Amino acid sequence: MVPGLAPSATDAHHATFVIDGPAGPVAVLDLLQTPRHLELLHLGAPDLMHAQALQEFAEAAARALGARKIRLAPDAMDATQAASLGYRAGSKGVRPDGVPLWREGTATLAHALYHRGVWAALALLVGLGSVSLAVFSGSELTLAHIVVPAVLCAAGTLFALWQILLIVRASQRSDRRSVFALSVVLALATIGLVGLTLHDRAVPALVELWAIRAGDSVLGGLDVEVSPDGRRMRVSGAYGTHAEEAVRRALEQNKGIREVVLDGPGGRASVGFALFRLFRERKLATHVERGCASACTIAFLGGVERTVSRSGRLGFHRASFPGMGDSDMHDANRGIRNFMVYSVRLTPDFARRVIETPADSIWVPTHEELLAGKVITR
Repeated sequence: MVPGLAPSATDAHHATFVIDGPAGPVAVLDLLQTPRHLELLHLGAPDLMHAQALQEFAEAAARALGARKIRLAPDAMDATQAASLGYRAGSKGVRPDGVPLWREGTATLAHALYHRGVWAALALLVGLGSVSLAVFSGSELTLAHIVVPAVLCAAGTLFALWQILLIVRASQRSDRRSVFALSVVLALATIGLVGLTLHDRAVPALVELWAIRAGDSVLGGLDVEVSPDGRRMRVSGAYGTHAEEAVRRALEQNKGIREVVLDGPGGRASVGFALFRLFRERKLATHVERGCASACTIAFLGGVERTVSRSGRLGFHRASFPGMGDSDMHDANRGIRNFMVYSVRLTPDFARRVIETPADSIWVPTHEELLAGKVITR
């Protein structure tokens, strides 16, 4: 009737299970199948350990028969023992076989490992995926773009850790102690991997989103200086969030500006694109005397005429965002390549070289390479 403990006596509806010892029977369990439940006629055991073992077989038998409840017959066992085995008011519900979401079930370790492993992975994917969605949403950054991914990451991590704990608890039912020891080691390794992933991906991305939301106090803004004749504007500094507003105001107040001199280490690509559009709309020329790198080069490409002095340098690399790997940034960098080739009309080879340059390094083309790539007009 139940694997691992054969009934010593049985008929169509009744079975008796006996645990033998060296000197004879040690414990006995009598069960009776009824149309609506499984009835426990008698459970006799010398101690709680044997009683719990027989109770587990009773519950396994109930699950095998499709019964959802075990009822105690009168005088099946004393009240104290019944309470210690989980009986209330003469009956006990039977958990269905399987892998419950929030609690330990009765499934084998292999089944628990498979189902709980999948659930844990999905929970972590949802949490980390929400961070990527916030980074690449393309809409104006709001507090929800930070709070929602943070909550999903925290909830997904806690859920995954709980599933790992339940896998370890399932391994405790194994007869081999090595299985439990191995599960503990693997669980600790998995927890470490989860922590490392959060530290390397989710946390940096959320911190960066918060910095953008807070106004990029570390990057700061742009310094704008208009020449005395009102025809030339010098823009220098880092490209912090909304830094383009200072340039926009200067252009609105000085309609005669015809050339913009750029000098800066870069910053937010969004600011670079905003300046690109400003310069294109007003048909301005751009010039670099000293150095212009990263997001600054995007602004530079907005000039209808683009020039670099012999001592000037343009520095290019592919786009990046804290916590996001190259695979995450693939679409963004492909978009930048298309922008360079189809909007600015740079050569495909030059755009490819830009995208191939790692984000933590800078490619500084020669004057000849800039001319050949159509980055500068003369």
